Amino acid sequence: MTYARFLGLFVVLPILFLLVRYRRTLSWRGLAPMGLLLIIVYAATSPWDNMAVKWGLWGFDPERIWGVKLGYLPLEEYLFFGLQTLLVGLWARDRLERVLAKKPHAVPPEQKTVRAERALEPSEVAP
Repeated sequence: MTYARFLGLFVVLPILFLLVRYRRTLSWRGLAPMGLLLIIVYAATSPWDNMAVKWGLWGFDPERIWGVKLGYLPLEEYLFFGLQTLLVGLWARDRLERVLAKKPHAVPPEQKTVRAERALEPSEVAP
């Protein structure tokens, strides 16, 4: 399987699914923070991934990539950084919105317990 096919099946298709599923709640304003996240991901991941390939910690089969390289990494690896970030970001954004949308149940005043602060008696403190 080529790297591009892997990305298509396991990253792009789930992103498309999430975009369709959350299309009613997605907005450009809600997605804007992901732009900053992408910048951070590329800035943090690109250097060490390039060094790992340069030092031979791992590599990419030339027959399974497009052949376009930026530094020591194929274009597909850079796509993976961004697409994976979008996939997790879309999912996490929806989950966070759902949690924040739930309002805590108000407790009626008669059910609230009042605790008065008081000093402990010597018999209440273990020796």
